[in-house]
Amino acid sequence: MKIACSTLVCPEWTLEEAANNAAQMGYLGLEMRAFDEDDTLLASNPLHHDPQDIEAIFDRAGIEAISYATGVTLDHPHVFPPVLGHLFIDNEAPVKETKRFVDHAARADIDYVRIYPGTRQHGEPAAWSDRRIGERLVLAAQTARNTNTRVLIENTGSFAKAQDLLNLVESYPSQWLGISYNIAQGVFAGDDPIAAVQLLGDRLHTLKLADADAEHHPALLGEGVLPLRDTLVALQDTGSNAWAVYEHPRLWIKDERDPQDVLSHAADTLYAWLGSTQPSNADPITTGA
Repeated sequence: MKIACSTLVCPEWTLEEAANNAAQMGYLGLEMRAFDEDDTLLASNPLHHDPQDIEAIFDRAGIEAISYATGVTLDHPHVFPPVLGHLFIDNEAPVKETKRFVDHAARADIDYVRIYPGTRQHGEPAAWSDRRIGERLVLAAQTARNTNTRVLIENTGSFAKAQDLLNLVESYPSQWLGISYNIAQGVFAGDDPIAAVQLLGDRLHTLKLADADAEHHPALLGEGVLPLRDTLVALQDTGSNAWAVYEHPRLWIKDERDPQDVLSHAADTLYAWLGSTQPSNADPITTGA
């Protein structure tokens, strides 16, 4: 098992700063939160870079660029036009979004593109929502055909539980599709996360670790109430090759803590949980001018 972190923790860092600093803190991989080209929320947005430049940045840092974590969801119905009283579902919109990210990721030699299933529509039979989401999932996964990149579907919304997500993936299978499991999302929906990762087995490619307190407010790794350590160790004991990706949503919340401190604390905690020795890093960590 290998540990990585997400650029959600350090939204003010450039991509080069994020890659260099993560490597110096002992992380072996970096997940990049990805937005459209014109979005300025994140200084490290990979779509602001030429794919070849991304590959060079990570080669110099000595760390693996593992994924683009997108916000693409597969659930939204499109009504054209609503006055006619008929639903015409545009299956192409989320598929085109996925393809744009996959094409960029493949040219940058990125392993994964993460998307979400979304939520079943209120007032609509669950089977109808599931079919729409599932059909889009197959089409989205097919955008990775003829590349080394794979699409990962992550548990959230109506598919926050591992079994619900697995049912979706098994009902709409694709060789270009894998699973990302977010422990917090699963636990808040009622999952036993240890049973969840065992259920998902080899389909699981990334395990998301973000801690929270009893009221679901974000907490530093190991300082919340979620069974992250036990789940991580249980997955390690299976011999899984999945990435353990640390997330802390500094992009979305007011948090005055230095991202360096947050990430260093998380790296130390993860290595302690896994019973490993963190790689020594003699170089100072910098964040530019």
